[in-house]
Amino acid sequence: MIAAKVPAKLNLSLAVTGKRGNMHTLDMIMYPYEKYADIVEFCPVDGKVGFDVFVKGGFDGLNEERFLAFARDKFDAIAKRLQVGGKIEIFKGVPLGAGLGGSSAAIAGVYKAAIEYLREKGQNMPLDVEFLLSLGSDVPYMVHGGVCRVSGVGEVIEELESEGKIEVCEIIAKGGSDSGKCYKLLDELCGEKFDVANVPTTVFEAIEV
Repeated sequence: MIAAKVPAKLNLSLAVTGKRGNMHTLDMIMYPYEKYADIVEFCPVDGKVGFDVFVKGGFDGLNEERFLAFARDKFDAIAKRLQVGGKIEIFKGVPLGAGLGGSSAAIAGVYKAAIEYLREKGQNMPLDVEFLLSLGSDVPYMVHGGVCRVSGVGEVIEELESEGKIEVCEIIAKGGSDSGKCYKLLDELCGEKFDVANVPTTVFEAIEV
């Protein structure tokens, strides 16, 4: 059995810098938030391509069927891309619709577990950023982890130095948030006006904003 743990993420800063097709380009300082995490356990079966996925608990209010309906195609894509299969059990600890990477954490965990399995078999598996982006814009960072500056549409990842631990005060709003609707509202309010003059480039700058 191979286990992968993917913590939630915090956007210490998020600047919208432009558009690329129908996607917004961003410049963000991202920080792992260990209070919440998805845990993936992978029991591989040699020669099998495809996952049997089971959700074994998670955050309060988790709708397992809705989550699997969203994520199953992405799990299938990972199995086909890497030509792996077996049993997957997920503890879904990162909430959905909270801006914490909930829709990406389990996907990143499945990918990390599958990659680790292949590495144990002697296969060299570099980070496939283009494929990970096809699974979600946060997925490359969630696989990479750590304190990073992330830009573009999620494909540019730069590790940052960070000393100590950031203390977080949570304010939980009912109903969650829809990222697509937020960006649509931004377009309606701001059009093509993007403020790129004061984009934080370090953790300290992000906290000071």
